[in-house]
Amino acid sequence: MNTIDEWLQKALSDWQSWNMPLAAKPVLVRELHGGKTNHSFVVDTDCGKVVVRVNAKNSSHLGINRISESEILTLVSTLGCVPQTFFMSEQVLVSQYIDGKCWQQSDFNSQENLCKLENLLDKIQKIPVPKNSIKRNYVTYCQHYIQQLPGSESFQQSEKIYLAELLEAAEMIDQANWQPVINHHDLVPENIMESEGKLFLLDWEYAAYGHPGIDFIRLYGEQYQDKQYKGPLAKELHILEQGIDKLWYLLQHQ
Repeated sequence: MNTIDEWLQKALSDWQSWNMPLAAKPVLVRELHGGKTNHSFVVDTDCGKVVVRVNAKNSSHLGINRISESEILTLVSTLGCVPQTFFMSEQVLVSQYIDGKCWQQSDFNSQENLCKLENLLDKIQKIPVPKNSIKRNYVTYCQHYIQQLPGSESFQQSEKIYLAELLEAAEMIDQANWQPVINHHDLVPENIMESEGKLFLLDWEYAAYGHPGIDFIRLYGEQYQDKQYKGPLAKELHILEQGIDKLWYLLQHQ
């Protein structure tokens, strides 16, 4: 039995610890395919279906903080736009199964869809950030990835230039005057689900208290200009978002 199976079976065996009024042990139904980092499974309970997410073994290497994820999920849950959490540990997350349709890239072409998503992001960003919360430092976050890449000390000149541009953009963002808000930081189409006309945002493991424009940049690229944060940072945020994506890919496939 591999580690994924072990953690899954342990989660199912610990069903009495779930925050659900269960009378019997849950039953595995099937695996949900398509996840890039974790393994997720549909599980049937006498209270309905749930999703058991088994976390990737290299979560910390990918910059994932489960304590932060739990805190942000609790805050955002007040809006009813995330699946309800029933159990969470370093290894697994048990949450509500949402029966709906995941967005495709083409869904971003609809102005109606974008308006709905913008309105939801605006509501999320209005949630008060807890006192003494840690503001995302994007230079530190990028360096965490870079330092794990094999042979980083012997990068080619083009790679060094690319990383220098990325870190310069991250530093400009870090030094700018902005107040942190809740950011998802991974608003790819498969993390946006629509059910009965309502949007749900999935997979908050990369969430943090970050720059107000970073989630919007994912939708519009460097053309996006926030009402409050106009100007050159749109370009820097785009470089940052694309750079983190590339570093994540390199680290996952090394």
